[in-house]
Amino acid sequence: MFGIALGFACKLWFPEYWTNWYLIVLIVYWLVEMIMSFVLERYEGKMSQTSIEGKKFMKVYMGSKLAKVLVTLGLIGTGISFIGTTESKEAIVFAGSAVAFYLLNLGLETYLVTKQMNKEKSLR
Repeated sequence: MFGIALGFACKLWFPEYWTNWYLIVLIVYWLVEMIMSFVLERYEGKMSQTSIEGKKFMKVYMGSKLAKVLVTLGLIGTGISFIGTTESKEAIVFAGSAVAFYLLNLGLETYLVTKQMNKEKSLR
């Protein structure tokens, strides 16, 4: 929701920073977060454990972080190859929006997982 509002605000007030690729970035991160939500729900209740299940969660969680970085780099590379040049303003705006979404998702996801882990610890 935040990304959609930010995109419309950018298109209205800062059209020089708008690119049609913004919607692609938004869709890719929406799909990535849907998959990540599914993975995190699978390990709910086992996140803060020091058992094998807790360690398995940490491996999956860190693997998902690596996958998210690779998806972001692939998205930037693919988008710039379609745009045609790395020196155009559109390519810079596209790469900047992809990195911004990556950082926003990283922060939000880390906050939610930390909150869930602390909640599980307090229930014990």
